Amino acid sequence: MKYGFTLLPIVCMILLLGCEQELPLPRTNGAPRAVVYSELVANGIPEVRVGKSKPVSGPYLDNGFQLVDNANVQLMDKNGTLLETLTYVNDSSNPMSVYRGKIKLDAARNYKLQVDVPSLKPITAMATIPPPFRVELLDTLRSLLNGRPVLRFHFTVYPLPGVKQYIVMEALKQSVDVDTTFMYQGVRYRKSEQETLYEQVKNSPGANARKDSFFLNDYLRIPCYTQDENADNNQVGGLNENYNSILFTQAGKPLTTYFYINATALSTNPEDAIPPVGRVLVYVKSVSREYYDFLLTYEKVKRNPGLNSLIQAIQLKSNTTGGLGIVGGSYQKLYYLYYDKL
Repeated sequence: MKYGFTLLPIVCMILLLGCEQELPLPRTNGAPRAVVYSELVANGIPEVRVGKSKPVSGPYLDNGFQLVDNANVQLMDKNGTLLETLTYVNDSSNPMSVYRGKIKLDAARNYKLQVDVPSLKPITAMATIPPPFRVELLDTLRSLLNGRPVLRFHFTVYPLPGVKQYIVMEALKQSVDVDTTFMYQGVRYRKSEQETLYEQVKNSPGANARKDSFFLNDYLRIPCYTQDENADNNQVGGLNENYNSILFTQAGKPLTTYFYINATALSTNPEDAIPPVGRVLVYVKSVSREYYDFLLTYEKVKRNPGLNSLIQAIQLKSNTTGGLGIVGGSYQKLYYLYYDKL
């Protein structure tokens, strides 16, 4: 890609098989295992991605997952009491199968996830959603960082008494679809989906046709940077590289830092529509320790092109039992930025 962005979700990169290099491997009859990825977000609904690992059956490693549309995905409290059975969602844009619930997840609460894939060993994982925390955005400005155009955010993250916080900062661009909508018999429809009906009723008094924006489940990850020596990224690749996430371990005192994102992603280039039209999302998250370790380990792994995929699978952190993957907890602050004309 022209701008070097990576598509979301990133699970095919960060779960087990993140290397794009072809790796000759001997044939093996290793059995597939269930793979789970989930970020449980406070005040959101549960969403879990499920797949099946592929055994090495040819001369090269296949970095994909087998989709699973018949898993039983259960969300429980920390004592194992069932809260909800998640429903399969037909989402062809996702490299793993998606299961989604309806209940709202609570901050400062422990959850247990159990995933049963037929003929495979069940997966269980525990995740803690952190308590609410306070973030203050002091200012933003456009600047240059090591010759790159960037947008700089000045944040202060305040600590919770007696609690170590694991802070993650990242940015995405979410695609948007602009469509005409109209009313018919008390229901609002999209023109693109009901073209014939629209032509029949568009001039009627009750049609109330208008332009609407529909934000899609389609994201681009925006490269981000830090110059803060206290960032854990400084242990990984230094302060002059781009990252998926900027990571801090915070204990006892406020964290004031600059967070930079690549300004090339802010608005769409009309000549080539890269990046796509949409809005920019900037996240400041407090995450569970296991999820933080997973994200930090991924930043380490992706910087060593000499590591093959099997070694990456061993090095990436996991908190699942019976399978592969990660289930993390997150409390997040979200900032929306609009630069494209929608």
